[in-house]
Amino acid sequence: LRPGINASTLQDIINTHGVTKVAVMRLFISHIDKIGGIDPSISLHDDWQTTSIIASGYARGGKRVHLFEVSVPAVESLGLTLQEVAHRSGPYLGPRYADHDRWFLFPSPAVPEGTWFDATLQRTERYGLYSIPFLQQRLQQLFRFASKEEPCSIFHVVLSCHVLSRLVI
Repeated sequence: LRPGINASTLQDIINTHGVTKVAVMRLFISHIDKIGGIDPSISLHDDWQTTSIIASGYARGGKRVHLFEVSVPAVESLGLTLQEVAHRSGPYLGPRYADHDRWFLFPSPAVPEGTWFDATLQRTERYGLYSIPFLQQRLQQLFRFASKEEPCSIFHVVLSCHVLSRLVI
């Protein structure tokens, strides 16, 4: 958590805006100011490729990026797919956001031509609140990107399939 932000602050955001709006703002993160600019949620990606592709965009923006390999059962998430969250976004962001196709093309620095994702699968993106309970005990591997180029290179170099489940910015 950032200085001055505690569990009570996060709970107040969820109580004020509701779980659905918080999940919508997580999906469409550029609108996070609509809930005060503080995000009480987390995104989980079941495939290391998805995580690396997304990380390449954040790292390019000059942010330090860490990838955590953790075990997080689906029952510990909100149980919504990316498409279900998008379809609930209309009241908060307008109908343009709610009309989300099953398949979507996501361009990134790692794959500039874009990668197709299935919005109906929880493994594409799962949503949670607060953090991962007992993260230190559940952490299986931690990867820190030393440069903004690394997320792009790891995507092209890593051949073994790891479950990199958490992107931390």
